[in-house]
Amino acid sequence: MRVAKPSGDRNFDPAHHPEPLAEAACEQIRAHLDEILRSEAFTGSRRSQEFLRYVVEETLAGRGAAIKERNIALDVFGRSSDFDSQRESIVRVKAVEVRRRLAHAYENGVRGGVRIELPSGAYQPVFRVAGTAPTAVPDQPAASRSRAKWWATISLALLAVAGAAAISAHRHVATPMDQLWDEFAHQDRPVLISLPAPTVLELEHQEKWLPLRPDVSIPASELRAKVNYYAGVGAAMGAARFAEQLALRRQAFNVKFGSDVTFADLKQSPALLLGAFTSVWTIEMTRQLRFRFDTQGTERRIVDTFPGGRLWQETDRLSEPTPNEDRYALVTRALNSDTGHPILMAAGISALGTQAAAEFLTREPYFETFARVAPPDWMRRNFQIVIRSRIHGFSAGRPAIVAWHVW
Repeated sequence: MRVAKPSGDRNFDPAHHPEPLAEAACEQIRAHLDEILRSEAFTGSRRSQEFLRYVVEETLAGRGAAIKERNIALDVFGRSSDFDSQRESIVRVKAVEVRRRLAHAYENGVRGGVRIELPSGAYQPVFRVAGTAPTAVPDQPAASRSRAKWWATISLALLAVAGAAAISAHRHVATPMDQLWDEFAHQDRPVLISLPAPTVLELEHQEKWLPLRPDVSIPASELRAKVNYYAGVGAAMGAARFAEQLALRRQAFNVKFGSDVTFADLKQSPALLLGAFTSVWTIEMTRQLRFRFDTQGTERRIVDTFPGGRLWQETDRLSEPTPNEDRYALVTRALNSDTGHPILMAAGISALGTQAAAEFLTREPYFETFARVAPPDWMRRNFQIVIRSRIHGFSAGRPAIVAWHVW
């Protein structure tokens, strides 16, 4: 270890001392790390906590010299093995934020006799431990130092091989479902799940008017409008499936209903939108895209706006579905939306279509049918998929792709 400065601080700089620290020093640094991560400066950012813990633990284990931008992207942010640091700056941006949060923590009272620093332009932390002069590390004979350096080189080579094998394994186990949810599963802010809340007319005296009869008019005095009160069955089931995907990936999320969702909310974080005609934001976000929702008289439909494009509509949408009736839905993912964040939409012409769209996005065998026909780089592009699902009772069957577009 380096001889203490006149101030009495001893500095553990892994760039000059790659060997692991003594266990007592490691435990002291880990205890201080826990205090840092519990501080106000870090409690609001799970990714900043994971970033700092990763670089500290790797350094304490003697692997500080091997910490690179790519390692952090793969191990902390879950990026795929084709991560390109020239195109994605997430690690560099997060490092700047971690440095700022560290400075804030120390400015606001975190002490503990240790200071963790992340030098500018580097990802290896430096540990400054206050106290008396450290116990000297005995000098090694030149031959011994040479053998130690040789073994360290061999060890690093073996680690590199093991790391390459791990990356290769990661490349093989990444599924289309993982790639789909990657953009929504590594966020500092909670992801927004938006459920539509259709306006519902509630009968004041149900026993008087039910079952409904076409020859009997119900006076307005017997009806009560419920706004932002109910959620559709399809959207509710979809929200549960979306929440499950985020929870599996340890991503925080918020759920909002109806008109409670504003454009300002969409500008704060990635969003998952459910429902079509009951969701003003789904209609708005797909208005300029190839596939969009449209109405003609009382009919609601999905329209392909390209020349010679088709349309898909449902008849008798207010009546109970009949066996083997088809329902249609539109899945849209926009990575570069007007909100500045990725948006994923599952929207059916009716409630059961929304349910089918949500299942398509959360069940591996279903979504793989798209990944097999889409361009190889679909995970980095926007896409729309029109799906059809046959109804059995009050449940949607296996969704089938009837049209798609990637751009």
